[in-house]
Amino acid sequence: MPHQLAEWRLLWAVFITLWLTVRLSPALASGFGKCPNYPSMPKFNMTKFLGKWYEVERSFYLPELASGCTTLTFENTTLRDAAGRSQLEISIKSVNQWTGNPSVSIGEAIPESETSSIMAVQLQSRLPTAIARLLPGSGRYQVLYTNYDNFAILWSCTSFVAVHADQIWLLGRERDYSTEIRKKIYNALEQLSLDPDRLFIAKNKNCPTTL
Repeated sequence: MPHQLAEWRLLWAVFITLWLTVRLSPALASGFGKCPNYPSMPKFNMTKFLGKWYEVERSFYLPELASGCTTLTFENTTLRDAAGRSQLEISIKSVNQWTGNPSVSIGEAIPESETSSIMAVQLQSRLPTAIARLLPGSGRYQVLYTNYDNFAILWSCTSFVAVHADQIWLLGRERDYSTEIRKKIYNALEQLSLDPDRLFIAKNKNCPTTL
């Protein structure tokens, strides 16, 4: 038993270290203090938000360093959590740009309410739940702004002691935006005090038609 306890503590320490590295290293410049508190998007319609989205741009995010052709699909389910909130299924597909291998992650997204643009996401894992919640991809996500038909600004932020680290994903119903749409998104980001210069164009060339 003491030997097993020591192994468990070591495993936990490793995952905490990895989590801090992934969460904080790519965004130390995000800011000091806790995460900004953005309210849910007014009159958010989850039904209109459902379906496939393509990653068009994003801020630097270590777990996605080699990823390209990324898609996110949100679908309704008949499941509800213990609090009675609707539970969505989320699937994230991408291609490793270094090896060419595809990958698929499946998880659940639970909105705070029927009209909230804030959701808790947890990807499926064989690890214990307490550890799985700390893995990249799992966490609290927020749709800051969307017109449902063309674009969505997805944002996630983690507070740790005296700093916070956040990530931004610009999603589209197509793999790229028109100039007018991109300008509208950048204006929205600036109004939210989020710097568009942090964004990178997603790798969307020669993507498989199945994604």
